[in-house]
Amino acid sequence: MQNIHHLGFKRLLLAVSGGLDSVCLAHYFICNKAAFGIEWLGIAHVHHGLRIGTADRDAAFVEAFARKYNVPFFLKQLDGETLKAAEGSLEENARDARYKALEEIFNETEDPRLRGDDNKDVIVTAHHAGDQAETMFMRLRRGTTLAGLRGIQEFRVLSNSQGVAGLASEAPLEGVMEDRATGCNQGETSPTQDDKSFVFRLSSFVFLYRPFLSVTRQELLAYARENNLEWVEDESNADVNFARNRVRHEMLPRLERECPGAAAQLCRIAALADRVYGKVMEVCEGVFGTCLREDDIPRVSITLDKKKLRKVLLAHENTDLSEMFRLWLSEKGLRFPIGFFYDPKEPACVKIPHHAVYRRRAIVKIGQSVRICEFGSPEEAEIFVSCGKKNKGL
Repeated sequence: MQNIHHLGFKRLLLAVSGGLDSVCLAHYFICNKAAFGIEWLGIAHVHHGLRIGTADRDAAFVEAFARKYNVPFFLKQLDGETLKAAEGSLEENARDARYKALEEIFNETEDPRLRGDDNKDVIVTAHHAGDQAETMFMRLRRGTTLAGLRGIQEFRVLSNSQGVAGLASEAPLEGVMEDRATGCNQGETSPTQDDKSFVFRLSSFVFLYRPFLSVTRQELLAYARENNLEWVEDESNADVNFARNRVRHEMLPRLERECPGAAAQLCRIAALADRVYGKVMEVCEGVFGTCLREDDIPRVSITLDKKKLRKVLLAHENTDLSEMFRLWLSEKGLRFPIGFFYDPKEPACVKIPHHAVYRRRAIVKIGQSVRICEFGSPEEAEIFVSCGKKNKGL
């Protein structure tokens, strides 16, 4: 948290559920607003509509907290029945909807006249070291890659209004979540640890900031007691039918008993992997970035020069570059499953399909180019590939 002042935030929207961690977050920033040079603070609460009675209590508690400290309060009510009826995990559906709601509040409360190339607006959440350890445990248990070993990121992109490619942190929320559900995407995009400040120069992006990732629950409890803070408990957090709650209340405590300090080590691994990942991406950019062509298509897309790409692969034919290529594309916002580009018969084991579709992403070789694009729907991606098949360059 020592970097908060250096980052120079001006407008912060604090996501507050009413629990211990978010109450500590709100209190900490309110008390240090002047010291950090913050010009505006707002508190946002998302009512999921999933709990009868206590959810209303939580919303009222957070509103009263905001009123006590004279901070603007914003409430977003969700349709709980719709969340329950949607396909997939209720946990993930609720999380997706919560982030979308926070983004809507963010866009409604900011003053567009104040946004420019030096934008300093950000949404802040209270994810802490316990959340990091849980995430690492879950990813390691199901299998992960280098990107997934980074754990929860201090910064995350929620959305990009322009949909352009070529930056390390421009994956839209829905793309991140859909891949997480299938285990294809094993990490969240973010700027490298070496230079996070660049993200705030991009006025078309909405960013999430998590400053408490190194703070333990024990430290939060101590802070709350020291400052006589009150909070509310969400009873659903104790329901072990939810995967994360089962990890939190059963699996991690058991691991900690058998291997004292395991949770701290999981957080340490995430920090180490994150530092390494930044360097790996630098190498990937140096290898594959030389093959990029100019592309003015108004969507997430890149175009590669086939001859240059093959030259690069032949130069590294004794090294398997397939995973590096996949990670590099992921950083461009174009995610594909593990092994999608792997073929031991190809140079450096990188297989580039002539034409292929994965969800909303498509790959087409046209003439001397390889075009990889993200579309609004799988149908659009299929149409793009169908047109590519008719091209004489295939």
